[in-house]
Amino acid sequence: MRLSELVALVLADLSAGAPATPAVSCSPLDEGWVEVLLTDADGMGVGFGVNPALPEAELLRALADRIPDAYVELYAIGLPVVPGTERPARADVVDGVALWTDPAGGGWSCPVGRYGTT
Repeated sequence: MRLSELVALVLADLSAGAPATPAVSCSPLDEGWVEVLLTDADGMGVGFGVNPALPEAELLRALADRIPDAYVELYAIGLPVVPGTERPARADVVDGVALWTDPAGGGWSCPVGRYGTT
C-alpha cells in the first residue's frame, strides 16, 4: 500500500470519536524519510517523519502511533479508545500485523484500519 492509503486507514479508525478530520499532506525529508503533516481547519499543523522503506506493518504501526498524538495536540482528544474504557489504544505489531492494543493488557486488540468493524 502507498503511504497515503496507510494514513487513510488510521484516520478511518480515529473518525468514530473525532471532532473533525484534519487535512493531511506528505513531503520528502532527508535520507528518504517523509514528513506527514496534519492540519486542522484553523491552520494549526502537527507533523512527524516516517521512513516509507519500513515493512508495511511497521510503517502502519508508526503511523498509528504518531497520528493519534497529532489528534491530542490538534483536538485535545486521545483516539482511538479501548472499547468500554476511556484509555487510548496503543499501536503495536504482533506476528507481522499492525494492531491497536489495550495498553493495560486487557486482551483487546484490533487490526489497524478495522477499528469499529471487529
